[in-house]
Amino acid sequence: QSTGDDNSPLTFDDDSPLDDNSPLDNIKRTLDALDGVVGWALAHHYLLIVDFLFSIRVAQGELELATKDAFWASKSSSLDYKTAAHISILKDKTDKLAELALEEYEDTDNQYFKNFSNMVDSKYYISLYYWVDKTFGDVLPQPAASPFSPTHKTFSEDESDACMREILGSDDVAPCSLSISCFNQMTNRESEDYQLTHQLLYFILAQVRGCETELDEIASVRGHSISKLIDQLTRKMYRRLYSVLHSGRYDLFAEMIMIGQMLNYKEFYAKPALDIILLWQDSTGCYNDESLASARVNNISRTIGRKLFADEIVDESCSEHLTAIGLIILCLTLRHQLQLVLHENQSPLPTYSVVLLLGSACLFFFILCKRRTVARLLNSLLYPILNPQ
Repeated sequence: QSTGDDNSPLTFDDDSPLDDNSPLDNIKRTLDALDGVVGWALAHHYLLIVDFLFSIRVAQGELELATKDAFWASKSSSLDYKTAAHISILKDKTDKLAELALEEYEDTDNQYFKNFSNMVDSKYYISLYYWVDKTFGDVLPQPAASPFSPTHKTFSEDESDACMREILGSDDVAPCSLSISCFNQMTNRESEDYQLTHQLLYFILAQVRGCETELDEIASVRGHSISKLIDQLTRKMYRRLYSVLHSGRYDLFAEMIMIGQMLNYKEFYAKPALDIILLWQDSTGCYNDESLASARVNNISRTIGRKLFADEIVDESCSEHLTAIGLIILCLTLRHQLQLVLHENQSPLPTYSVVLLLGSACLFFFILCKRRTVARLLNSLLYPILNPQ
């Protein structure tokens, strides 16, 4: 798999992600891919692993937001009604998928589901939380030719799961019961690759699940700023993109793209990233990493540390892990492209509108300053009406 010039960064010119296509073209490409992955998941809902449910919950939230964006875009003639209806239908299909997939785990004895049931108890509106566009500016990925060396583990899978449960809560732990030990683990600067994506997901979950106060308290004790920590970790992850991709670790590359998009760094919306994600989707709608399937068949472990999501190979070649990641990336990309359409078609306010707004603001300020006089005047006018003799 190649993105073209091995030394060209995964960036785009000017302010337009996916610059070789218009946002409308990219919306249609993304919708076609989403049709495939949602259709595949519906056909295999009884086989979906617990971690896939998280992707479905993210998809539900993003498609709900996308449906509202599409409505307003169609009202302003920025988007045709057929495409807007297509998005609404996809949202309904994803809601049905969530219902069917969750039914499979009712009355289950699956301990992993019990540990993480709180993680899939509601929809996620990731792009609504991280709505401010961010960029690195001067940071570029390392060249593809740079040597790739596996990194050591800075924490175990069990330790990571325990930290996630501190955010989500469990039978014996209240939600947002964040510990110093987990905070230290999730800010370890020696982490790379899968550990790094775990760290960033920890902060994303903590923030979108309402644990910001607890997170800020611990950070202040440790002398940290959460926003700076997230930025530093994301920059580090971005630098690894090329070496990860060209080493054949496609699942990790997809995880990195997903996390970067969740945090709304525009570099992760670059056109090559979407092209690669679309390339991996097969005719059934699932995502297929042949090397991943081969590694499973030969019982060869290619990773140091567990992926963000567990994995199963379905129909001999479909990777649930890669498909779950692909679902999230496509939904985030769709919302991002719809936002571009809305912003591109916003006409500037005419001069008279600006004057009217300023005049209204001045009048409001004047009334506030003279509220006692105005109140007396209104009282004198209304009192005879409200209290007739």
